[in-house]
Amino acid sequence: MPFPQNTALLGRAWRQSLGGRTGRLYLATGVAAGTVYEYDRRFQASAISRTLRAFWTIAVISADYKINFRSERGVEYLNGIHERASRRLLSCCRDNGGLFIKFGQSIAVQSALLPPPFRRELSTLYDNAPSSPIAQITPVIERSFPGKSIEDLFIDFSPTAVASASVAQVHTARLCSNPTQRVAVKVQKPEIQLQIGWDLFALRTCARLIEYAFEIPIMWSVNEVEERLREELDFEREGNNSELASRDLSTLGDRQLRRGVYIPRVFWNETAKEVLTTEWVDGTSLVHPQQLTSEGWSNKDIMQRMVSLFAFQIFVTGNVHGDPHPGNILVRQHPENRRWKEPQLV
Repeated sequence: MPFPQNTALLGRAWRQSLGGRTGRLYLATGVAAGTVYEYDRRFQASAISRTLRAFWTIAVISADYKINFRSERGVEYLNGIHERASRRLLSCCRDNGGLFIKFGQSIAVQSALLPPPFRRELSTLYDNAPSSPIAQITPVIERSFPGKSIEDLFIDFSPTAVASASVAQVHTARLCSNPTQRVAVKVQKPEIQLQIGWDLFALRTCARLIEYAFEIPIMWSVNEVEERLREELDFEREGNNSELASRDLSTLGDRQLRRGVYIPRVFWNETAKEVLTTEWVDGTSLVHPQQLTSEGWSNKDIMQRMVSLFAFQIFVTGNVHGDPHPGNILVRQHPENRRWKEPQLV
């Protein structure tokens, strides 16, 4: 079989052909990736991107611990690993938002089980969740009450959220049915329903990875977490639980507990699966302990009421507040006492 005489020319032609195919492959890959990204952003609320970010973060953290965690390297070195891991996890939760904020909050309250950097870093998620603009919130309200606009339900609806959490945000307003009644309107963020399936898939996969990599048995808890998170997206259920807690307090609580705790009233005509409307109550969040101190509140008095409340729920009623992080509890002056400082939990 004859061979070409000019092997240099053949090599150049081969490289040009290969380069052309490689360039087309890169171009096709880039176009495909861009298309998937744009589809994910526009129609899936970035659920795929968020899931991949979570997988990458957990993989990097796991590799860091696997490679570098050696007890003989000393406490300061090991604390550096915890610091890196907690910062990476915080960044992932902030970037992803939604249920990842709640995942981070859940980790932050495990101060007895995890190294201090995790609590310190992730506790910033209690009251710093990003909020959605009013243009995205209005359709959620209006689809929850067919045939009604937001103006048919509320007066002076605040254009920006006064508080924002993992799956919802709160706006102030007054009721059209009772213009003197100021209310807090908790609205589910519009992207949550699109993201929840992917987020729970990410949770299950990451938990399985951690269990495999470190032989920590945590998969048993995933089904329970998934069930509770889905329930938390039903605001009618939350309203019913709020009224159940209020009835327990009024019928089974002693006088001191009834004075020390207040549960806001639910307005059912303005409440649906994705919208919860309650009376507005002014108070200071437990997230801000320095502000509580500057207002003259005693930490001892506050904690006595807190312990009494949860002991009552655990040992008397069996109906326990399922999300008791500091951002969900306020302290105010008892409205019937104008003579001395008397804290009341809300």
